Amino acid sequence: MKTAPSKRGPTSNKYALELDGKPCGWITDVSGALAVGELGGTGRPDRYEELTLRCWPGMPHEFYAWVAASMSNRPTPARGEVILADDGNAEMSRLSFAGGVITELALASYEYGFRDSLKLNLKFSPHSSKRTYTGGLLGVDVLEARRPLPATDPELHIDGLEEACSQVRRIEGLMIRQRIERPPGEDGMYTVRRVAPPVVGRLALVLAENKALGFTRWLEAVEAGRSNGRAATLTLGAPAVGFTVVLQQVRPARIVEEPGEAGDNRRREVRVELDARGVEFAFAPVREAVV
Repeated sequence: MKTAPSKRGPTSNKYALELDGKPCGWITDVSGALAVGELGGTGRPDRYEELTLRCWPGMPHEFYAWVAASMSNRPTPARGEVILADDGNAEMSRLSFAGGVITELALASYEYGFRDSLKLNLKFSPHSSKRTYTGGLLGVDVLEARRPLPATDPELHIDGLEEACSQVRRIEGLMIRQRIERPPGEDGMYTVRRVAPPVVGRLALVLAENKALGFTRWLEAVEAGRSNGRAATLTLGAPAVGFTVVLQQVRPARIVEEPGEAGDNRRREVRVELDARGVEFAFAPVREAVV
């Protein structure tokens, strides 16, 4: 079985995250307009800056609760801190933000068996931010969470296709995006409105052709008008948290053969592309980790 070298040492986490005054996990990468400066309100409800975060999926419940609350019918802003730490656990800088709302959650690509390669990409929009440089060692409660939790595979379930889902080798293209607007001035720190329901990008699954019969029959039924959309769930991160993306009214858009390399003797693979009409978030019952 293929394996990848581990990239999950404690110092792979560079930024401690706090939400509403409480430690809320660690971030591996930060980029965007806020990474090098400060942000004030633009005065326009349809314009906002965004910060991009990357993290291992094993984030605490409070982090994923922020994601879910941000993408609810009434987005709930949070205040927080993004704290850059050196390898010796000393604080290098601190970005304090107010009115932060997640606007995008994405998983670009994941190949089963390469757990250490899986990271989540998120974008969030704060109302305002301020950078400070205070120094000093981080607290014990923050440092305890710096080492990443054991890696786990995402768990995919589609109604009636449990066996086929267990044969998926690669997931690509999960992207959930929403547009928000704020009233001008200080009200925008506390009040955020969703312009439209979140948009779900096309999700692709790659599996062996001889394991894809269930998806093929489903596509045929959809094209013949004999099948409605199904529910699909993708559980990410620690089993004790159980953060689950619930895709609604899922239908196959197409199934195509994956191109192979010259001399590749592996079984042929197909790419199943799925469209979803909606999304919600849930927390699955606690279960034991499989590592």
